[in-house]
Amino acid sequence: MRARWAAVALVLATALTALTGCGGSDESRADQPEPSTTASTTGAASPTATGSTDASEPAEEGCPYLTAEQVTAVLGADTAETAGTVHACFFDPVSGHGPSVMLSRVDIQIDPAEYAVQSKALCQGDVTDVEAGDVAFACVMGLGPQGQLYDGPVLIAVAVDDAADEAAGIASIVELLPEITVPPAS
Repeated sequence: MRARWAAVALVLATALTALTGCGGSDESRADQPEPSTTASTTGAASPTATGSTDASEPAEEGCPYLTAEQVTAVLGADTAETAGTVHACFFDPVSGHGPSVMLSRVDIQIDPAEYAVQSKALCQGDVTDVEAGDVAFACVMGLGPQGQLYDGPVLIAVAVDDAADEAAGIASIVELLPEITVPPAS
């Protein structure tokens, strides 16, 4: 299963690179605004584009975007975080079979709104818009159900693998996108 996720990550990274063009240096990102926070559905502060956070707080280890408990609640099956960093997170079924979730982060070097329009053009069939971040949507792309959440210059891409069918994968992504916490830039 890890090999399939590696392939998904590689294809996603390639597609995202094609949309963003050549990556800029860290200096080109210096003038971009940092994401901030709002209250999440659980009542805790979660970073999004409409509030602020204390950047002096140390970053937690593991996946900063979702917890295994949130993924388990959406998928309806026990999952565990099998890898998690600020760049990518993997949630796999505890039982060894069932749906898995992968998140990856890309710091966009072009206008995020235009990037979202270009990304939607890659969807195969219907696009489901989601109320989260600045722009969020789910659809079927080349490798199956995927979603994207834009928060300022940050894109969090979510993929669901081994869902019962594409509709179930999309439904899971639609539930997960509003739960995502985008930490402030470090």
